[in-house]
Amino acid sequence: MYRRLIQILSGLGFASCTWMSGAIAQPALHIDSETPPFRQHELRDGNIRVSVRYEGHPERENLGYDGNLHYTILHQDWLGSFRLTDKILAVNLGHVSLQDINNNGTPEVIVSGFSGGAHCCTSHHIYSWNGNDFDETSIDREQLAGGTFKDINGDGKLEYLTLAQPFFYAFSSFAGSVPPSRILSFQDGEFQDVSREHPEQLRSVAWQMYLELQERNHEVNGVLAGYVAQKALLGEFDEGWEFMLAHYDPDDESGIGGYNIYNEEREVVGKHPDFPTALQAFLLDLGYIEESDLPGGCGRN
Repeated sequence: MYRRLIQILSGLGFASCTWMSGAIAQPALHIDSETPPFRQHELRDGNIRVSVRYEGHPERENLGYDGNLHYTILHQDWLGSFRLTDKILAVNLGHVSLQDINNNGTPEVIVSGFSGGAHCCTSHHIYSWNGNDFDETSIDREQLAGGTFKDINGDGKLEYLTLAQPFFYAFSSFAGSVPPSRILSFQDGEFQDVSREHPEQLRSVAWQMYLELQERNHEVNGVLAGYVAQKALLGEFDEGWEFMLAHYDPDDESGIGGYNIYNEEREVVGKHPDFPTALQAFLLDLGYIEESDLPGGCGRN
């Protein structure tokens, strides 16, 4: 089942280690399990230069330490120079690239690293030149290799296509989970969620989820949760909800946390009685729907 999940996500561009999707080659460095240690590798684009040093794969007892992929970022022009040094942990997966995400003529520096573990976690650090120094923005704790940058609307700016992380394990195992899309736009040095602004991309993913549901005969609730959320992003929550009620497995209460009832301090104080009720609360809590979106009898079949 895990292989099937990888196939689905790879087909949608989510489980790839390739950050940039496009025809123009960008300065990039990729680290994997076969990469030997090296003292220096340099990337350059315009006034931005990145010098990278890799210590090699850490020993198992050192997986918790703070970094084996070291990098120095330099911006230099006729006004002077600015230098920033940092490091990240990269266990079998690391990536450094220069990409002009926001199409302003100056590339961002993107550094990613996998912390080790069965599926989690990948962190990404984006450094953007603001005219005086670098603004840092992070995307943390993404499953697998995280998402990918792609210009999905042809405006020259790259959206970040990823998955909604809370859906992993919520109503099924990791392999049984198929989360909804999350589309981020890099604006003014930070990421904004613009998922609902890209219905064509959302609909393509919803169709892949629907096809997966036609083939699956176990852990269907893990797919249905993502499917209903995806339909909510499209403004088609009612349709997705009715489909879920007709196809969910009432005997499957697997997953971690999806059925829990939390108080304001995020302490577990109870458990929802069934999957529809749990999913309703889950979607409300994450902002996919509002109380006014709920149909009569929601949570009962």
